Amino acid sequence: MINPVSQPVVPAQPGTEFYGIQDLALFKSYSRESYRAAFGLEAPAYDPARRRKSWFDSTVDISDPDNVAVYRIVAQDQSGHGVLRQIVMPAQEAAALNLPGAIQYPPYIVTPTRATRGGSSLNAIYFSLESDARALMKELGGDNLQQEDLASFPTVYPSEELRRSWVFQVRGTPVNAGALLLGRNAQGVGAPGHWDVSADEPVWIPDPSAPTGMDDARPPREMPVRDLLPNEEFFLGLMGILGIVRTDLQKSANEASGQFTPDDRAMLRLIYQAINKLSS
Repeated sequence: MINPVSQPVVPAQPGTEFYGIQDLALFKSYSRESYRAAFGLEAPAYDPARRRKSWFDSTVDISDPDNVAVYRIVAQDQSGHGVLRQIVMPAQEAAALNLPGAIQYPPYIVTPTRATRGGSSLNAIYFSLESDARALMKELGGDNLQQEDLASFPTVYPSEELRRSWVFQVRGTPVNAGALLLGRNAQGVGAPGHWDVSADEPVWIPDPSAPTGMDDARPPREMPVRDLLPNEEFFLGLMGILGIVRTDLQKSANEASGQFTPDDRAMLRLIYQAINKLSS
């Protein structure tokens, strides 16, 4: 597991004539899958009160709730042409992702056991570590923890098996810790829910599914970008898609193809003016 860190990095200028505005981005953009792969943990749950946000800034000061962060973003004017504008957002929001999608909780895996009773194999779902059984008993307000065993058919445990069949009392009813742990983790380790203790035995009730943001039609939070360089300009491509053109490479391309460059046009303008003076 890696501590999630994301710092602004001014990207190098591409060596091509045309490129997209994503090549100006100061931060890496994440999905739930790429965030999990990068940091080895799940991104926070989607917050429907906020717009989608695929980037985060670890460098902002979040010590004061009133702190803000200032960035430049790419926008479009009334004619659809690209412009750079400034945005201001709370530092707390700048430091946080808001990725759509459901949280994936790690599966609860019950390792098979080689323990036997009366020569027969046993089901490991009824086994647990003593530490887990004690924690669960405390969580449920139970007492009288002990190993479940039969005097006439004692369980034979191999040396590597540290789990046991632990039982304890909840309001006078004996319950098996392993079976309860299996129920609590049926939707994954850490999946939210609560215990229903109204019946004789506790029952784990999963919480309703949280919003995932997959149907959120609002535009996402804009990606902060670097300023344009002197040899860069916005251009409006097909279907109104914004891009960047390197004017120096565009000039070289025009020269190579025999097209007029701005310098060619300036020279023709000077020649025309000189001829007009001579003829007047």
